[in-house]
Amino acid sequence: MFNREIQWFYLPMIAAAIFLSSCVVDPEELANSDVNEGASYRNGSVKHKLLPAGRWWDCFGDSGLNRLVSKLDRDSPSLAVAMARYDRARAELGLAKADRFPRVRSNSMVKRTRDSAGGVFVPPERTYTDYRAALNLEYEIDLWGRVRSLVDAARAEADATAADLAAARLSLRAELARNYFQLRFLDSEIAVVKESLRLREENRKLVSARVEGGETTDLDLARAESERESTRAELLELERNRATYLHAIAALVGEAPATFSLPGGSLKSPPGIPSGIPSELLSRRPDVYAADRRMDAAASRIGAVRATYLPRINLVGSGGFSNLDLGDLFSPASLFGSIGPEIDIPLYNAGRSGLDEDRAFAESDETVALYRETVLTAFREVEDALSGIRFLDREIAAHRSASSSAVRAANLSRKRYEGGLVSFLEVVDAERTALNEKRELVRARSARLLQTVQLVQALGGGWEAPTPEASSRYRAASAH
Repeated sequence: MFNREIQWFYLPMIAAAIFLSSCVVDPEELANSDVNEGASYRNGSVKHKLLPAGRWWDCFGDSGLNRLVSKLDRDSPSLAVAMARYDRARAELGLAKADRFPRVRSNSMVKRTRDSAGGVFVPPERTYTDYRAALNLEYEIDLWGRVRSLVDAARAEADATAADLAAARLSLRAELARNYFQLRFLDSEIAVVKESLRLREENRKLVSARVEGGETTDLDLARAESERESTRAELLELERNRATYLHAIAALVGEAPATFSLPGGSLKSPPGIPSGIPSELLSRRPDVYAADRRMDAAASRIGAVRATYLPRINLVGSGGFSNLDLGDLFSPASLFGSIGPEIDIPLYNAGRSGLDEDRAFAESDETVALYRETVLTAFREVEDALSGIRFLDREIAAHRSASSSAVRAANLSRKRYEGGLVSFLEVVDAERTALNEKRELVRARSARLLQTVQLVQALGGGWEAPTPEASSRYRAASAH
């Protein structure tokens, strides 16, 4: 009779649960409706994949850069931070998956008790020892998909964190390449200025000899010495700037600046950029992939929030042995147990459920907006890099022609001065122009390399699409 009354008591709660379940929106359906408003920005792609970027730095043909990238991947502290965040996200995914399975705990107890003589139930012996060994079971019956939604959200967040790791690796490699090319730009500029300093010293000796021969005045000698010292000061400034970039590279590759050094070098020729780069390569950008997966995570969290409005049904059980005599603890008479559902029905929480849903939808709207912003930024960065490369190629050609003409003019001016046809001031002006044009040519070549690195980063790791074999190997490695 008692059990029958209990069953009738639960019928209204079960009916309410069935009614409320009709109000739940499937997370996958929600992801395909509200959240996917940003699908028009996906450039025709149904779903993004985190594709490999490849060894894009090889296109520069610089062995020094290759060694530094390998060292960065191995020793960079910034990369280690991103890796730790990814490991944490994977652990959180594992915790979410664990909630799909029952939880079993062991409970063993030895308790010495003294009961009151004035109680309702007075034991034969008021002081006794209670021995207990039991197993406790708890399992949430996920009828409304709350746990599944949380697992989906954690999986999407783990994927997004993996993309964050890829983005951090790409960003650090690009920053290393930029600093390295800036340093090589300074090396090339230092070489130009050193050559200019040598010419300035030769000019000073020539003018000094002409002054001693009475062919010119001390004014020309003063000008020659001034130009030499000014060039020496420029050389010192360049060397100071080189040390700054050297220290930045040391920090990126995880080494103390005091123990890090790079020999001098020169700028390599920038690689050619093929025409007609497919816009689909933007889907390879890790930040775009991360934004896409965070939209999915937000959609799954909406489903989880809505599932909290419904009764939570837990299957709980406990069983084991209990006896006042340790010798009889594991006898059949000491066996006890219970198992059954526990239903937790939310009835009133002062509007908290609605506010939780509003917060979840606001988070979803935020991820959609961030996704659109990320994609638009990606298009802008690619266009900036491509237009920069196009104009810099023309600028390099112009500076190369101007530098050749300026060097020829400087040589002619010096010969004219040696023949006594012009003043030394014309020589100074011509050589200064030649020096400036050489340095501008070096600067334009350096800017071209930096724009190439910017294009690589904007495209998520180069302009070459990965082969299907490389993509499958990458996804298999990422799964582990």
